[in-house]
Amino acid sequence: MLKKMPTTELKVGMFVADVGRKWFNHPWSSKSRLLSDPAEIKELIDYGIDEVYIDTERSKLPGPAGGRKPFVPVAGTSAPLRKAAVQTAPPPAAAAPDPVSMLEAELPKAAKAYGKALDTSKALIAACYMNKRIEVSEVQENVDELVESVTRNQDALSALIKLRRFDDYTYTHCLNVSVLSISTGKALGLSQEDLRILGMGTMFHDLGKTRVPAYILNQPGKLTDEEFSVMRNHAALSEEIIREQKLDVDEQVVQVARFHHERMDGSGYPDHLKGEQIPRLATICGLSDVYDALTSDRVYHKGMLPHDALKFIYGLRGTHFEPTWVDRFVQSVGIYPPGSVVELNSGHIAVVIEVIHTSLLNPVIKIVADPKGRIMGKPRLVHLASQTEGNALSINKVIPPSEAGFDPSHYFNLTEAGKP
Repeated sequence: MLKKMPTTELKVGMFVADVGRKWFNHPWSSKSRLLSDPAEIKELIDYGIDEVYIDTERSKLPGPAGGRKPFVPVAGTSAPLRKAAVQTAPPPAAAAPDPVSMLEAELPKAAKAYGKALDTSKALIAACYMNKRIEVSEVQENVDELVESVTRNQDALSALIKLRRFDDYTYTHCLNVSVLSISTGKALGLSQEDLRILGMGTMFHDLGKTRVPAYILNQPGKLTDEEFSVMRNHAALSEEIIREQKLDVDEQVVQVARFHHERMDGSGYPDHLKGEQIPRLATICGLSDVYDALTSDRVYHKGMLPHDALKFIYGLRGTHFEPTWVDRFVQSVGIYPPGSVVELNSGHIAVVIEVIHTSLLNPVIKIVADPKGRIMGKPRLVHLASQTEGNALSINKVIPPSEAGFDPSHYFNLTEAGKP
């Protein structure tokens, strides 16, 4: 029997039959679930879901069906017995930590994991150039640490990509794509094992470029048809390297490497797959690959601002990528990622500290400068999504980092090892 219930009244053991939202507007991988953890209830509340439908027949609440009898007062029951029943009730759950403090607490750990993975990325690419054996166990160990970081806080590693500056796109691209993909996979509700496979596939996805001539890779102008044909072959070469070395990896890792440039309308390569022929993990890699390529500084072009890159990707909905995948990717990355410098409608300058995934236009910010551009002694933290109506602050525009006049990373909790 279905029953509508406020999410605030949900309990572990209830079976949620329908969250009442399209799948890309709720935090789970499906609309139904037997609640087994209070965190699942918090996810629904955090996504702004006020009511859900529960199935009372499929629910498994403690009670007679579960072998535990409810407490029923009986005539003549003594007061001490009633008091004992109250005392044995489970204590209330502790309040969830503030999300900003959670992100900032994770940043030093994320920086350490990223630094180790970057060293592995360099060794991985060097091994391919020199035709040496790839140490799969080392890559897997680093991927596991990235997955653990994203599990603790979805945004910390993604924020680190923006806050740190790196010169060599060759080494950082695969790692950044891995971080973005794992974060998106987490938002999609992928299992830990799928996140690990996705992390491995993305770390390997561009290995084939080590077999593409440097003059083609770094060509600032338009490639000739022949050169473009060579470039397009890099995805198949990535698979070739994995198979040549007989690496002990899941077959889905190979699929991510080969199919990350396939597009839903068949315009991709190397096999011109369409629609559901493209593995879902390869699609996540493809979105992350485009986003990092657009936002990264290259030898021949300046990287786009994140919100401009997302506009570009949004224009690919329905042609290159399924609309729902694009929507969920945008929701995961955030229109204003942490570290973005923005001008408010008041003229003040602020740094984005935290993405609110249920209200992408209203992140958590720190106001750092007045309308005249003077840096404030003590930044003011503002939750844009929690303001009352009236003189509410809002983001007017994004300011390129080169024009900000300060380093946004100073407003985050980064250790020396994690600083740019």
